[in-house]
Amino acid sequence: MNIAAGLRNWRRAKEILSVLIFDYGFGHVVDQLDLGGVLPVGRRRDMPPAHAALSGPERLRLALGQLGPAFIKLGQMLGARADLLSLAYVSALRRLQDEAPPVGFEEIRQVVEAELEMPLDRAFARFDRKPLSAASLGQVHAARLPDGREVTVKVLRPGVERVVEADLQILSDAAYLLPRRVPALRRYDLPALVRQFASQLEDEMVYTLEAHNAERIGRSLAEAGLRVRVPAVVSELTTKRVLTAERVYGKRVDRLGEGEVGFDRMEAAVQFARAMLRQIFLDGFFHADPHQGNVLVGDDGTISLLDFGMVGYLDPRTRRLLVEAVRHAYGEDVDGVVDDLVELGALGPDTDLAAVRGELSRIVSRFVAMPPRQMAIGELFSRTLRILWVHQIRVPPELSVAAKTLLLTEAVCRDLSPDFDLRSLARPMAEEEMAKAFTPQAVAERLTKEVETAARRLGRLPSRLEHVLSLLGTGSLRLRIDEQGADERAWGLNRSINRLALSVLSGSLLVSGSIYLAGAAGPLHLGLGAAAVAGGIVLGLAAALGLLRPGRL
Repeated sequence: MNIAAGLRNWRRAKEILSVLIFDYGFGHVVDQLDLGGVLPVGRRRDMPPAHAALSGPERLRLALGQLGPAFIKLGQMLGARADLLSLAYVSALRRLQDEAPPVGFEEIRQVVEAELEMPLDRAFARFDRKPLSAASLGQVHAARLPDGREVTVKVLRPGVERVVEADLQILSDAAYLLPRRVPALRRYDLPALVRQFASQLEDEMVYTLEAHNAERIGRSLAEAGLRVRVPAVVSELTTKRVLTAERVYGKRVDRLGEGEVGFDRMEAAVQFARAMLRQIFLDGFFHADPHQGNVLVGDDGTISLLDFGMVGYLDPRTRRLLVEAVRHAYGEDVDGVVDDLVELGALGPDTDLAAVRGELSRIVSRFVAMPPRQMAIGELFSRTLRILWVHQIRVPPELSVAAKTLLLTEAVCRDLSPDFDLRSLARPMAEEEMAKAFTPQAVAERLTKEVETAARRLGRLPSRLEHVLSLLGTGSLRLRIDEQGADERAWGLNRSINRLALSVLSGSLLVSGSIYLAGAAGPLHLGLGAAAVAGGIVLGLAAALGLLRPGRL
C-alpha cells in the first residue's frame, strides 16, 4: 500500500470511528475493550439528543447505513448471523435499508457505453434518465430495446469498487489487530468473518455472477412448474458492471390492499413458499435476500423474484443434515437434532452436550406446541444457532443465511395470507427428501463416494508417513502445544520488558546528561546535556504512566 492510500485509509478510519463513537454513542464499547490507546478516537463528546433516545440496535443500524456501501452490506450480513449477535441486534439489522442518492445520468451513461462498447442510443431505443431505484452499490433504470422489449438496466456506481476496497482493508486490519488486543474477541475468528464478507461483497459487484445466479434459480423454478418466475437476463447487454434483464410488473407483497382480488392469495403464498423451500432443501442454491422489496406479485398471482446478488449455498452433506434436523424437530426428537447439529459443526473443548440438549428440548417443544405466528421455523433455526454458538459448537455460517431466508420467506407469505403456515409445507418436503436420501440408489451412491474418499486418503498415507519419519530422522519434527492463556502471558511479558527498557534508557540518559552538564566545556556540551536530561525525564514519565495505567505500555 502506498503512502497516499495509507493516509486515505487513516482518514477514513477516523471518520468511521467518529460516526460510531461521537454520532451514535458507541464510545462505551471502546472503553469496555480498553481500545482508547490504539484507536484514533479523538476527544469524546456527547452524541446528538435525537440518537440518545434510540436503542443500541437501532443506533447501530443507522450508523452502518450512514457509513456507506461496505458497512450497509456488513450490517445485512450480520443480520443473518443469529449465532453471533443477540436477537435484538439481528432483528434491527435485518431492517437495514440499502438506499442511496442517485448518480447523475451522464455518469451512468459513461459507464454503460464503456461497458457495452457502443453508444447508449444504439443499445437502447429508450433509456430513462430518472432511476427506478438507487442503492449503495448500483442503481436501476428502465429502458426499451430496439426490438420493443421492456427491460431494466442495473448499473454499478462509478468509483464504488475503490471505496469498498478501502473499507474492506480497514475491516481486515481491525479484524487482525483487535483480537491481539482483546483476547475475548478471539473466539469470533474475526479474520475469517471479514474474509467471508469480503468475498460475498466482491461477488455482488460482479453483475455477470448475478446474471448466472438468476439463470440458475430460474431454470430450477421452471422445471418445478411453480408460478414463481425470474426475469430473463439479456446476455448480450450484460457485463461485469451492467446487468440488463426483462422488466416485470407487479406490486410489492407488503403493499397489497385488503380488498385485493383477481388471484388466490393463499395459493400465491404456497407457490412462493414451495419455491424457496425447494431452493434450500433440494437445490442447496437459494436467493438469500427475499425481502418484500425483492418480491412482486402480478395481477394473476404470479410472483417474480428480483435481485440475485446475494445467494446462499449448502453442500449436499449440510443440506442432508439440515433436512434431518427439521424432521427430528417435528418429531420432538431432541437427541436426533443434537446429533445432526454436532455432525454439522465442530465441538469446542468445553462443550456441555447435556446443557445443549436441555435448551434445545425447550425450544423444540415450544416450536411444536405454539401457533405458527408465535414460533416460525426461521426463528427456530435462529434460536438454535444462537444456543450452539454459546456452547461452542461451530456450524457452517451458511446455515445462518438459510435461517434468515426462511424468516423472510415467512414474512412474505404472511403478507400474502396472514393464516399461512410454512411449517405445514416444510415437514412433508423434509420427509420426502429424507425418503429420497434412503433409496437403495442414493445409499449406494453415498457409500461409493465414501469408499472413494477413504481410498484416496489411504493412498496418501504412505507418503505422509514417510514425510513424518524423514522429519523425525533429521531432527526437524516439531511439536506445537497450544496452551490456553499463553498469548496473554506473552503479551504481559512483552509489556514488562518494554517498561524495563524504558526505565534503563531513562536512567542512562539522566546520568549521562548530568555528567555533561557538570563538566560542560562549551555550548555544545551544555546543549547535549540538557537534551539528554530532558529525554530521560520524558521516558521516565512514560514508564511511570505505563505502570499506573496497565495495558497502555
